[in-house]
Amino acid sequence: MLTLYGTPLSSPANKIRFLLNRLGIQYEYKTINLAARQQKTPEFLKINPYGKVPALDDNGFKLAESGTILRYLANKYPSSLYPQKLEERAIVEQWMDFAANHIGIATSKVMYNTFFHQLAGVSKDERSLKEGFLWLNAYLPILEQQLSQYTYIASSELSIADFGLLAALDVIDLIKVDLSPYPYLQAWRQKLMQERFYQACHSSYIAVFKKYVGPLFEDLAI
Repeated sequence: MLTLYGTPLSSPANKIRFLLNRLGIQYEYKTINLAARQQKTPEFLKINPYGKVPALDDNGFKLAESGTILRYLANKYPSSLYPQKLEERAIVEQWMDFAANHIGIATSKVMYNTFFHQLAGVSKDERSLKEGFLWLNAYLPILEQQLSQYTYIASSELSIADFGLLAALDVIDLIKVDLSPYPYLQAWRQKLMQERFYQACHSSYIAVFKKYVGPLFEDLAI
């Protein structure tokens, strides 16, 4: 059986869960307690030698990096989510990389310097925080333009690129980024959040945040 290692707050891990849920693939999900540094234990380092989540163990075949894992699984379990035609696949991968390298990094900068830096016991990086918001202001309009032309981010068909983007945007309400100026993006997101593959992961990212770390931020209005 597949074993996926992650944390409920890890958007990179959640995009893999979205895919597995959508495909109906059975898997075991093992939560790694990052605060307790379980990711640095000898046992986990045998799975991912650089000690990060997500990581996959497919009957002894071990793999890290969320994008690589997503592609691996989409290849192993072929479906329309990952087209076979070269050009169509390239477009899916283009938007998958866009979501990871532009949206995912931006939201990570904001999340870390708003919340997680406190858990790590380090100071907020104001420059990084500002940069995260600047990136979102620059790149959300690009997503809006794309979704004004297509039902999903890469085409008229749902693909693994949508899972990557959906996971990257999961924190958007928590960091209080208003999507109302982007009606196509907002509608796309709300639609996918109602899908079974998403609800099988969590009802919302805010609900997961409240459950796992919310009590540490009692002054936070969420």
